[in-house]
Amino acid sequence: MTQPADSEHDLATQILIELYSEIPPPSKLVTGHFHSGGDYRVVRPDGVGSWYLLYTAAGTGQFQIGGDSLTLGHGNLVLVSPGTEHDYGTVGTYWESWWAHFQPRREWHAWLSLPQAMPGLSYVRLPRASETDRVVSAFGRLHRDAQRAGLSPTGDTELNLLEKSVAVELTMNGIEEVLLTAVASLRHTTQHLDARVQLVLDAITADPARQHTLTSLAGLAQISVSRLAHLFKEQVGDSVMNVIVALRLQRAAELLGATDMSVAQIARAVGFESPHYFSRQFGRRFGMSPSSHRKAVRNPELELY
Repeated sequence: MTQPADSEHDLATQILIELYSEIPPPSKLVTGHFHSGGDYRVVRPDGVGSWYLLYTAAGTGQFQIGGDSLTLGHGNLVLVSPGTEHDYGTVGTYWESWWAHFQPRREWHAWLSLPQAMPGLSYVRLPRASETDRVVSAFGRLHRDAQRAGLSPTGDTELNLLEKSVAVELTMNGIEEVLLTAVASLRHTTQHLDARVQLVLDAITADPARQHTLTSLAGLAQISVSRLAHLFKEQVGDSVMNVIVALRLQRAAELLGATDMSVAQIARAVGFESPHYFSRQFGRRFGMSPSSHRKAVRNPELELY
C-alpha cells in the first residue's frame, strides 16, 4: 500500500503508481506507447504472469530489481520474464517507451534467451539506426493491430471473430519481428546457444507431449543431468521442465480453439496424465479455465486474450 502523500508532488506520484500498477491477466495480450513524465513509475513486487517487452524510443527510464538498477536510453530493449519484480519509471523529466505483454509462440523460446542484465530481465542495446528504425516501425504496426483487436488500452474497435483473430496474429507477428531484430543484433557480439542446449530445445519444441525427463534429455545431449539443468537455465532463462509445461499449455490453448476435443482429451494429447493437474496449470498460466478459454476464443463478444 502506498503511504499517504506529504505534498502535491508526492500525491501525483502516488496516483500514477496506483494507476499504472494494475496487473494485466496472464493470458492477455496488451500493447502500449507511453510518453511519460517525471512522475511515472510502475511497481509490481510479484511481477506479472506474462512476458513483458519494453523498448525505449527517447528520454530515459530505469528498471530496478532488488538492489540492482538498469538505466534505459534510446535503442535499449528489455525482456522481462513472468514472475519477475517490476519497479521501473522515468529518470529525469521524460521517457518515451513502447511495450507489450504477451505469451510467446512455441517456436520463440530459443529467441527468449537474450543476455541477462539482472535475474529475470534480459537486455539488448540496438546500436544501429536501421535496427532502431525497424523496431519502432514494428511496434507502431503491432500497436495499431492491437488497437483494431481491442487489445490495447485505447483500442475500442469491435471486430468479428475472424477479423479479430487476424489482428491478433498480426500483433504477434510484430512482437516476433522485434525479438528477431534483437537476436540478429547480437549475432556479432554473442555466441549462439550451446549446441547441447539447442539439441534439447529442438527436441522438446518438436514434441512437447512426449514424456521427456531430465535424464532422457541429458542422455540425448550426452551430458549429466546437473550440467544440462545448469546450462539450460543459464542460456534459455527458465528450467527445462517449465519450458516443457509452457509449450504443452500453448498447444492446449491452440487445440481448445481449433477442435471439439474434450478438456480431458486435450490434456492427454499435449502430455498431461491428469486432467485436473492440466486445468490447474492452464488456469495459472492463462488466468482462466480451459473451458472458459474455449468460450472466449469462440465468442466474439469476449476477449481472445
